[in-house]
Amino acid sequence: MTPDRDQRILEAASEVFTRHGLRAARMEAIAREAGVAKATLYSRYPDKETLFKAVSAAAVASFRAAYAQALDQPGTPSQRVVGAITAKYQAIARLLGDSPHGQEILAEHMRLCPEEHQALTGWFNAEIARMLAAEGRADAEELARVVTAAVDGVKQAFPRVEDFTRILPGVVGKLLA
Repeated sequence: MTPDRDQRILEAASEVFTRHGLRAARMEAIAREAGVAKATLYSRYPDKETLFKAVSAAAVASFRAAYAQALDQPGTPSQRVVGAITAKYQAIARLLGDSPHGQEILAEHMRLCPEEHQALTGWFNAEIARMLAAEGRADAEELARVVTAAVDGVKQAFPRVEDFTRILPGVVGKLLA
């Protein structure tokens, strides 16, 4: 399968999952949206869960790239961490849009791809710790885990991206002070 065709399939699957949710999405609808035959789709992705995992892997790769880019920007560690976290949640918001199935999609991602989430979180914590250690922080690894855990809790309390990103600089700033 050509990379272009595979990309079309992943984009079509993402669109169909967002529009209908994972449970209601049909492989036939994904094939139609991608402009490929069902046989072509099934030759690459034998079932919906396999396809969903591929879509999730592509999304996680884009989140990691957004994190890395934001962490490499100039600024204080606090500003760079806020930029990386903001980039992640803006990417999720762009991916899911106003889908009424957003919570289902995120829950299915956590159920089907927990190792991807853990790997991304571990990488992010290590990058924050590296940055803090370069600033001379002896507690860099522990502080990185505290920041990530606190941010996850704040996100649950403030689920709207606009509200979350508005208060995020104050939360991270206090943690890294």
